[in-house]
Amino acid sequence: MKKILITGFTLLFVFNIWSQNIQITQVDTNDLLFRGEINIYFSLTGTESRELSVDDFTVIEKSEGELDIVGLKNEPNRDAGIDFILLIDNSGSMYEERYEGSRRINQAKLALGSFLDQIDDSKDRVAVYSFNTRLQEVAPFGTGIPDIHRSLSAIEEPDTGMSYTELYHSLKDIPKAFPKTSGRRAVIVLSDGENYSLFEHAEIKHEDWGESLVDPEEIVLSYYEAGITLDGINLSDQMDANLAEICRESGGKFHDVRTTEAISGVYSDIREKITNEYQITVKAPPLQNPSGVIELAYKGKQDSRILVVPTLFGGVSRLPVIIPLIILIIGLAGVGILYYLPFEKPVKGAQIQALDSNMTIALNNEVTVIGASREADFTMAGNPGIEAEHATIVHDENAATFILSSKRPVRVNNKKVRKRKLTPGDVIQIEGSTIIFDAPEPQKSKAGAKVQSTKAT
Repeated sequence: MKKILITGFTLLFVFNIWSQNIQITQVDTNDLLFRGEINIYFSLTGTESRELSVDDFTVIEKSEGELDIVGLKNEPNRDAGIDFILLIDNSGSMYEERYEGSRRINQAKLALGSFLDQIDDSKDRVAVYSFNTRLQEVAPFGTGIPDIHRSLSAIEEPDTGMSYTELYHSLKDIPKAFPKTSGRRAVIVLSDGENYSLFEHAEIKHEDWGESLVDPEEIVLSYYEAGITLDGINLSDQMDANLAEICRESGGKFHDVRTTEAISGVYSDIREKITNEYQITVKAPPLQNPSGVIELAYKGKQDSRILVVPTLFGGVSRLPVIIPLIILIIGLAGVGILYYLPFEKPVKGAQIQALDSNMTIALNNEVTVIGASREADFTMAGNPGIEAEHATIVHDENAATFILSSKRPVRVNNKKVRKRKLTPGDVIQIEGSTIIFDAPEPQKSKAGAKVQSTKAT
């Protein structure tokens, strides 16, 4: 994979020499599996870019040749909205040096607050995360703007053990917090310094990431796989040596600013730039490799970006598009068959099971907490979209019921709910993670026939 990426980066450098007026910002493959299409978002500069025709464009995959263009849209993100994750540095250095008599963290909060007010009446969706020694959720997607403001205000200075700057790990993991839907998605990271990891500088094994270190190429690949762009905002003279290049390779930009007004202006400029983009849709090529290179040409100008084809279960596909589709159809057929087959060993008591980890627990307590915290009864680690106490299952022994409750909507059998009575076989989906609820079928009473009432005459 690394050789492919290096080759891709070299091709991109050569092509970018000739691409002064056109830039591919995002290659979205979320419609690839079911529609066989790829959406390419791009920007154009110059007055002539307002009058566009499909005939003016050529899209090529370097190993497969020219691709069929099936659609072209002007400013699609204005109507569809944009998914933003605002990632804010909350390490110790953000509380040290002062500009304009204010700590950098206060500058960041003011700028973020101003940006949130701008998008309050739009169709944009936003989530906020902070990072220091750990990546932490501040406000997930679906949170109202007033509640996000309150959550921002609640961000506090970390203690010494939490003052490290796990910039690279956070950037690599944050794409997982996006919903798995098509559309324009962007991360905007605000930081005041370099990647400064716990294990590398203190030789302490990290609670979440162990002894692993992240290479900048791994970050870029994660954004290619997810179809996401990264924009960076730096607040100090001690900037990270690789962040600008990571942003550029992902399709975004790097901004070096100091004042609160300048920070607010950058957030607005990023949103305006994305809003003014175009979208071209092409029929997907039958890639035989885990990645390729997409080239978009317009009136003699061209730009290229690496295309990474995801599989059904994550990672990178090495198969033509039709193969995963066939696998999906076979899998769904198998599920349908199993649905009608009786289980040889019915469960003895109510339980929940996570499909990704195969972890199973019995619902013996009156209240079972599901969340990312280690104190939760059913811990789901590794997904930044899951809160410490995300949902609960309450067992009413007298009524013989199990009630699922969540502050934020979750899906049960593909329907959004906040509260629901569970029945055996229910499929619960929380931020992309799947849990199966099972319980013994209720016993039918021998005297279960309806008793007919009689009236006195």
